[in-house]
Amino acid sequence: MQEHQVGLRERHRVQTLRQLHEAAVALVREGGLSAATVEAITDRAGVSRRTFFNYFASKEDAVLGTTPPSVPEEELSRFLDEESDADQFTRTIRLIVAIIRTTMQAGGAPGERRELVARFPELRDRLSQHVSTAEGLIEAVLAERLSGSGPAQSRSAESSRALLMIASAVLRFAYTRDPGAVDAASPDAIESAISVFRAALKEIL
Repeated sequence: MQEHQVGLRERHRVQTLRQLHEAAVALVREGGLSAATVEAITDRAGVSRRTFFNYFASKEDAVLGTTPPSVPEEELSRFLDEESDADQFTRTIRLIVAIIRTTMQAGGAPGERRELVARFPELRDRLSQHVSTAEGLIEAVLAERLSGSGPAQSRSAESSRALLMIASAVLRFAYTRDPGAVDAASPDAIESAISVFRAALKEIL
C-alpha cells in the first residue's frame, strides 16, 4: 500500500511539472517570454502560486522544464563501484550525465528547448546556472572520492578538477555530434564520445 501511495505521489508530481511546463511554453509561444509570468502560468495551469514554487524556482525554469540538479543514489552507487567494468573516467562522465538529466524531469522535447534558448538568451543563462550547479555536485563527489591529506589533498583536488574538465569536454563533443545526446534516454552518443576521447588520449600519451 505504501509503495502504491509513493507511486501515485510521484505520478502526480510529474504530471504537475509537465502541466506547468506546457502552460509556460504555450504562453511564450503566444506572447514571448515576458508573457510567461508566474501568475499567467499558474492561471493557465489551474494551480496556485504556492504550488508553482513547490515545483519551479522561476518562470525560466518552468519554460525550460528544468529543476535544480541532484545526485541520483543509484548512479552514485555505480560510480563508487570499483568492481565495475567501467573505468573511473567513464563512470565520471556517466554520473555527470545522470546528474544533468535530473534537471529535466518535466519532460519536453530537446529540440523545443534548444529553439526557446536560441530565441531568448535569458534561458541560456539559466541553463548555464544549472550546469554549473551540476558540475559543483560532481566535483564534490570526485573530491571526496579522491580525498587525501597534505600534499596528497592538493593533488587530489587538482585531479578532480582535471577529470571534470575532460569529462565536460567529452559532453561538449557529444553535443556537437548529437545535440540531444544528454537529453536522450539512449546512451549511445555519450558512449561513442567516450570511446573517441579514450582513443585520442592513447595516441598522445
